[in-house]
Amino acid sequence: MVHQALLLRRRERRRDADAPECTVNSSVPALVFSNGGFTGNLFHDYTDVLVPVFITSYQFRGEVQFLVSSLKSWWVNKFILIFKQLSNYEIIDVDGDREVRCFDRVIVGPTFHKELGVDPSKAPSGYSVVDFKKVLRDAFGLERAAAAPSEDKWDVRRKPRLLIISRKNSRTFLNEQRMADMASSLGFDVRVGEPDMNTDVAKFARLVNSADVMLGVHGAGLTNMVFLPAGAVLIQVVPYGGLEWLAKATFKEPSEEMEIHYMEYMIQLDETTLSEQYPPDHPVLKDPYSIHKQGWDALKTVYLDKQNVKPHLGRLKNSLMEALQLLPHSKTQ
Repeated sequence: MVHQALLLRRRERRRDADAPECTVNSSVPALVFSNGGFTGNLFHDYTDVLVPVFITSYQFRGEVQFLVSSLKSWWVNKFILIFKQLSNYEIIDVDGDREVRCFDRVIVGPTFHKELGVDPSKAPSGYSVVDFKKVLRDAFGLERAAAAPSEDKWDVRRKPRLLIISRKNSRTFLNEQRMADMASSLGFDVRVGEPDMNTDVAKFARLVNSADVMLGVHGAGLTNMVFLPAGAVLIQVVPYGGLEWLAKATFKEPSEEMEIHYMEYMIQLDETTLSEQYPPDHPVLKDPYSIHKQGWDALKTVYLDKQNVKPHLGRLKNSLMEALQLLPHSKTQ
């Protein structure tokens, strides 16, 4: 991942019999970036590629040509509506392109500011992640810029909607249906979504945009918060194991800049399946930071890959009631 763009400008080249002649001349700048790395994981799709490409290209208002190396056609097609908002031109697969393309200006590698974020003080023209969210709304035809009910009140025609992000293989909600039933009893219109690599981005974006509260265990699926309207609430369920720092860096800090209310539900020892896998005095339970010191692979294996959760409904109910109070024009106020 290139954290700082490298700018190249055309110079008059000396005549050289071995230098190929330009077959395509372009008057717009080019942005070169890679489709490799960790793309395919939704968090990395956005934080490593899509947001940096936005940071670097938005200033050109579509008048920029994307040149992509290690291009995965399925991945580009998945996010093509976003790319079309940023560039008026077809994406070029530089690895398979036979043309000799000449540009007056080439930017090699998009600029990275921070996880899922834009630093307005460093961005051309001072734009922010709020502008990125507008690009997403335009790309996918999302209707809600803000989480406000019709006629400034919640009623039977428009209940506040809770979207539960479901997971299957790890960090699974073991009592998901009971969670949904409890939330319904509080007056939520509850939906459950399980995004994966094959999910239709536009369709899922519309579902997320319709939500007022999104709840999920720490993981790539929470990246869909980019589609939440301003004023919505994100509740990140943080698995057991001293993972507050990870939760903060990946979703807490970015959510605040996206104008989303952020809440955390910290999984306790009696809410995790780890308490069934290890004896009470095991370091995994008693001293999580001793596992952290063994490195990322050990931490990930124990606390992310091998843990499922069962939130206490009473505790979760309190969190959802607090979320209701945070919503604009909440009927509970």
